[in-house]
Formats: sequence, structure tokens, C-alpha cells
Amino acid sequence: MYRVLNFEKNRSLCYLALIISFSFFHTPVFALPEDSEKTLNIVATSSLFNYKTGVNIYKGNVNLTQGSAHLTADRVVTQNNKQHKITIATAYGLKKKAEYTTIPKIGDPVFRAKAKIIKFFPLISIVRLEGNVTITQGENSFQGPVMIYNIKNQSVEAPASKLGRSTVVIEPAQIK
Repeated sequence: MYRVLNFEKNRSLCYLALIISFSFFHTPVFALPEDSEKTLNIVATSSLFNYKTGVNIYKGNVNLTQGSAHLTADRVVTQNNKQHKITIATAYGLKKKAEYTTIPKIGDPVFRAKAKIIKFFPLISIVRLEGNVTITQGENSFQGPVMIYNIKNQSVEAPASKLGRSTVVIEPAQIK
């Protein structure tokens, strides 16, 4: 059985929705500005919230949606600090890659990131993708074993890895 958490109807979970929405989708570089004002919907086979440890776990075909932003994964785990802010949110693609999609701004092509593991570090504005990573937007793409996106600097890093080399494809119109 799937659980749909509609936070407009259940005010007691509104706080949790805000924490998760800031950790996953409150990045104006990645999503439409109005997305952060939209209701966050989470669908999963099971959910576990542990306020004492700060660990929240969503399992089984997890789908998070907020406006134009979507995250799908087999499992998502978040860790909160003592101030109840998420320090890390990790999406796992166990059966197939975890996938994050959004529209950065109206008229832009869809931004799509796929990896076996997607780690969001909201307090330092870093997204780390690990395991057969593919990032695409329009005809531009990055591929490699590990990619690190710095939201503040709007930079993508493909660090050296023993697991393979990275590939960057840039459409001709952006080279000129």
C-alpha cells in the first residue's frame, strides 16, 4: 500500500514538509522560483520518521514532487541536525538509477540528473552524484562515475576517479 502525504490537509506534518522541501527543492538555480511555494507530495511504500535521532527513511518506489521538480528513487534517507535542519538527504537507486528532474526557468530545457546515489547537502549547497552519473539539459551532457554540483557557484566538477573517465558534450550553439 502506498502512502500519499498531503500536507495541505495534515497540518501536523507541515513542519516536516518544509524541512524536506528546503533540502531537495529550494534551489532556485535548479527549479522554477515558484516551485518552492508549491505543496511537496511524497509517495512511498513505507515511511519512518524518528524525531529523536533525526533520521527519516522513505522506502519503495519513492516519488517526491514539488512544482516542476521531481525526484524518484528506491529509497531516500534524510539526517537532521539538533536544530532540525537537514544536513544530508540521500536518494538511492537500487533497482534503477535515482533521478532528479526540473525546469530551471521557463523556456529552458528540462534539467535531468541520474545516478545510483544522489546526495544533497542543503546547508552547504552541494549535490554529489555517484555511480554511473548522467546529467543532461537539452543537448548538453555530463557523464562519469562521480559529479559534484555546487549550487552557489553554479559549477559542475568531475573529479578524477579510478572507476572511469568523465565525458562532457556541449551543443555547438554554446561554443560560438
